[in-house]
Amino acid sequence: MFNFDPGQYRSDLEKNGFAHLKGVLTPEFVSHMKRFLAEALSEAEKESQDWKIEGKKRQFVFEFPSDEDADRFRSGMSRLTGIAIDDFTISERHLKVYDDRANPYPAPHKDRSASQYSIGLPVDLADRSTVCVFPDLEPGHNEEDHAVFLEDEDQGGIDALYASKQAIMLNEQIGDVVIFLGSTLFHERVRAAGTAVLYLKVNAAGIDPLGENIYAREDLSEAVAVAAE
Repeated sequence: MFNFDPGQYRSDLEKNGFAHLKGVLTPEFVSHMKRFLAEALSEAEKESQDWKIEGKKRQFVFEFPSDEDADRFRSGMSRLTGIAIDDFTISERHLKVYDDRANPYPAPHKDRSASQYSIGLPVDLADRSTVCVFPDLEPGHNEEDHAVFLEDEDQGGIDALYASKQAIMLNEQIGDVVIFLGSTLFHERVRAAGTAVLYLKVNAAGIDPLGENIYAREDLSEAVAVAAE
C-alpha cells in the first residue's frame, strides 16, 4: 500500500496541522481506488442518496482490497498521527465525486467533531483541483456532530480569502496522501468539478457516528491475526 513509511511525516503534521505525503501510495492501491470508482459509478445502488449533495458531490462508502490492506493503512496512519493502534477509529470512509457544477471556490469548512484527522487520497483530479487549508484562520476544534462553514461576511468575501496568504494550496497529485486536522482547521477543495477523492476520517476517541469503523469488526481482527502467523 505504501512506498515508504508515512510516519516520517509525523513531525510535519504535529508542527503544521497538515502534511502532504508525495508519492506514498503504491500503483497497486491506486489501481484499486480507480477500479472502485468505476464500479461505484456503474452501480447506482452503491451510492447513498442521503449523502448526495446536489450541485456539489456524490459519495460512496469505500472498501479496502482486503482486511490485510485495511490493517496496513491503520498501521501506517497510526505512525503518522500518533494514534495508538487499538484507539484508531474510522469515523467516515467515503469516495467523493464532485459534481461538474461544483462551485470552484466554496466557503471553507471544518469537519464534524469525529473527524480528528481527515485523510485525502486523490483518485481522479481535474485541472488544478486541490485541497486548500487555512491553519491560521480561527483554529479550534469543532464540537458539533456536523460540519460548520465559514460565512462570507466573516472574512470580507470568500474570493478574497482564497487570494490571501492565509490560504495554503497543497496541490496534491494521484499517488499522494494529504492529511490535516479536519475538525480543527478550516479547509476546502477548490476547482473540484469532475474530481474524485477518497476521504478517510479518523479519531482516537472511538467515535463512529456512521457505523463505518471497520476495525471494530471481529472478522477483520481475526483475518489480520491469521495473516500475521
